[in-house]
Amino acid sequence: MNAINLLKQLDLYPIFTEKDVITLTKTTKKYARTLLSRLQQKGYIFRIERGKYSLYDDPLIFSSHLTKSSYLSLWTALRYHNLTQQQPQNIFVMVKSPKKKIKLANTTIHFIVTTQFWGYKKERYRDFDIFIAEPEKVIIDSLLARLPLEYIIEAIELHPNPQKIAKYAKKTKNSSLIKRVGYLLEKYKQNSYGLKPQDYNYVLLDYAKRKGKKDKTWRVII
Repeated sequence: MNAINLLKQLDLYPIFTEKDVITLTKTTKKYARTLLSRLQQKGYIFRIERGKYSLYDDPLIFSSHLTKSSYLSLWTALRYHNLTQQQPQNIFVMVKSPKKKIKLANTTIHFIVTTQFWGYKKERYRDFDIFIAEPEKVIIDSLLARLPLEYIIEAIELHPNPQKIAKYAKKTKNSSLIKRVGYLLEKYKQNSYGLKPQDYNYVLLDYAKRKGKKDKTWRVII
């Protein structure tokens, strides 16, 4: 198989490996490595990390395919779902186990470990399937990852389905998060949608502010 025919087939892959090239060309590992090196030098493909390549320079296409279980979230998903006006330069991927960040030419891919591995979906993007947090789950993820409160408030105000945010907050079974979400929904959506404090301990609403007025209903320090 010549390089042109190979590139046509690889065009269907968001990400491919040396093993994929061996399978497609029906050749040896040595030849596949030589071919990959030549294609990379000519600028037809680029290396993402060891053993992984792509024809595409849009990291949204391949970032949720870099590890077996992962999905896009935080700033990446907030922007994708139009829940923030910010234009993030980096990509944020939720994973089950630690993985080192990947530095590319124009961006860095960060991998954030979460135990709340749910609330994401497969979405079609530029003719490829990507895995990304649902709008409600990205708000939950953002609170757990301690993104600046002002941007989480912005997302809640823009979100059309606060009932589902409350539902997802309950699903976490995280009493501190439930208090924060309940307070924010009540203040910015005028309804807590069934959320109630699970205990009497006070928690910080904003991790950046250690002191403030106490809300006795939600047991949060504002």
